[in-house]
Parts: sequence; structure tokens; C-alpha cells
Amino acid sequence: MSYPDVKTAEEFFEYVIKERNSSPCPFLPEWERTYREHCNKVAKNAQKIASLTPDMNPELCFVMGLLHDCGRIKDEKAENRHHGWVGYQLMSSKGWNDIARICITHNFYEKEFDINNYPIINDDVVSCQKFLSQIKYNDYDYLMQLTDVLNDMGRDCTIEYRFSSLAERYPIKQEQMAHFANIIKTRLSYFNAKCNCDIYELLGIK
Repeated sequence: MSYPDVKTAEEFFEYVIKERNSSPCPFLPEWERTYREHCNKVAKNAQKIASLTPDMNPELCFVMGLLHDCGRIKDEKAENRHHGWVGYQLMSSKGWNDIARICITHNFYEKEFDINNYPIINDDVVSCQKFLSQIKYNDYDYLMQLTDVLNDMGRDCTIEYRFSSLAERYPIKQEQMAHFANIIKTRLSYFNAKCNCDIYELLGIK
């Protein structure tokens, strides 16, 4: 298996938090709380949707959700890093290639993106772009993009709410946010059909 079991993933999740908190740029208490809640909710929501989706592994989806943001072991702003690439390198070093991939793909809704539209351009983002040029998105990539968006700092939410919240935190143009929201709406419709249910209703989102 190129991913850990749930127990190992949970232990590694705690390791990520411990390492971040022992660094020169630790989580503030509120950041740690929302990080924990977001990752755990994404994990549970991904597992729930996968359990209703043919040919998907619910345990794998739980682990992907829990560790999708493991790149937060580094402080992006202070260290000029991108958590997607940091997570990819971290998971690759463990041999967990299924998770490494998700660390990148959950951040980029389009494989062929214009790097000039990205709010932070650094070597990590360039590395992510090169990685994406070599793969084809699959249902696991789509599901993690969707479940990441459907939770804002630990609170399950609509697509519109999530992108409104992101717009307040990141210097992304309004039209670009609207474009991203439309892409995720296609992911939502896709899994509504695959699951034969309303994902919002399944997750209790109003």
C-alpha cells in the first residue's frame, strides 16, 4: 500500500502538529484548533462520500483527508513555501505516494493553470505545476478538492461560503474565485450523480 492505515495516519497527524509547534513558527492556539477540525472533518466527509461511491476506498479517502494539509508542518509565509509541495515531499519520503499526490492536487482545481494568476509564486508552486503536467486527475483528486472546499476552518459549508472566506484571506481576484467556484460545483454535481444522493444533504450542509 502506498498509504498508511488509519492508526498510523492519526499518529503522523499528531507528529505534524508537534513538529510545527516546536519550530520557530508554531501554530497559534486558534490556528491549531481550526487545523485539527478542518483536517478531521475533511477526512470524515471524504470517507462518508466514498462509502456511497462505486469503486472508491473509504479508508484511503479518510487518510487522504486527514493528511491532505500535512504540508502545514511549515509556515508558508514565513518560510516562502507552498504547503502542497511540502506535503508532497513529506509523504513521498514515507513512501505514501497516494497521499503525496493529494497534497498537491487538492490545491489546484485545474491541471493547466496560469501561474501568473496564482497569489504566491515561488519554486514550490513551479514544482507543483511540473508535477501536475505529468498526471491525469482521477476521482480521488476530485473528491479531495470537493471535500476540502466544503469545510472552512472546521465548519462544513457551501461552496459559495468557502470561496467568500478564502477571498478574505488570500489576494485572489473576484473573477478568479468565481471561476474556481464553478469548477468545484462541477465536482459536486459529479459526486451527487455517483452517489445517487445530495452531498449537501448527506453532510448536513444548508
